[in-house]
Amino acid sequence: MKPYPDPVEGLLTERNGGVLRVTLDRPERRNAITDDMVTALIETFDAAGSDAEVRVIHLTGTGDHFCSGFDLSLRGGDAKPARAGTTQRQMRWHVNRLVPTMVEVQTPIVTSVTGWAIGLGLNLALASDFVVAADDARLWTPFTESGFTPDSGASWLIPRLIGVARAKRMLMLGDKISGEQAADWGLIHQAVPAAEVAAASAELVDRLATAATVAVGLTKTLVQRSLTVDLARHLEDEGLAIELSSRSGDFAEASRARREKRDTDFTGT
Repeated sequence: MKPYPDPVEGLLTERNGGVLRVTLDRPERRNAITDDMVTALIETFDAAGSDAEVRVIHLTGTGDHFCSGFDLSLRGGDAKPARAGTTQRQMRWHVNRLVPTMVEVQTPIVTSVTGWAIGLGLNLALASDFVVAADDARLWTPFTESGFTPDSGASWLIPRLIGVARAKRMLMLGDKISGEQAADWGLIHQAVPAAEVAAASAELVDRLATAATVAVGLTKTLVQRSLTVDLARHLEDEGLAIELSSRSGDFAEASRARREKRDTDFTGT
């Protein structure tokens, strides 16, 4: 198993049974993300994927807002201009590792969103598997309004979730959308009143924490790979996934439960 990273300021992690709770914890900055937090998030998601005890990851933010994006106050203070190409080189080890790690890890990720989810913060949510948002949450990709282009996978994630026309509204025009509208568009899993976000998220997290973990994880991988491979390759991937999942302890438990006419008791093995 890969080791979890050392604690960093602004990020809390706690494991309770099969649930790993990851909390953005800079409420005074609307949970804006720092360089150290990006690195720790990458290492945390990667470690959770190899931790057999973790069956679901729950990503949240402290306070009224999920995340206002990357903390831009940490940039632009150098007196000497950066050399051309510096930004794209830095992004290779930085935010450009974060979204792929979340998408590729087999452990399902549930994200709870209240208040603002902006830029990198929104992409964090959209890279998870299920987003439960307040119906009055505000989702915003402010890149062009700040004179630069989308980063951290925004222009890859959003068109795949809601189509090109709506993606252009968000990415090119910078339209802000509510949690309710995001759910109507299919951008997120569910929108509920703000007071119900915690309960709705907990119910979903519990459902995944008691599901057939191997099958759920392999199915996540199949869905993601289906977007980039042809049908013949995908059918091969499905065959391999069936081979693996049908040898899991949870598959055997499902068979026993059917014979014994009782509910399943999946252990994630």
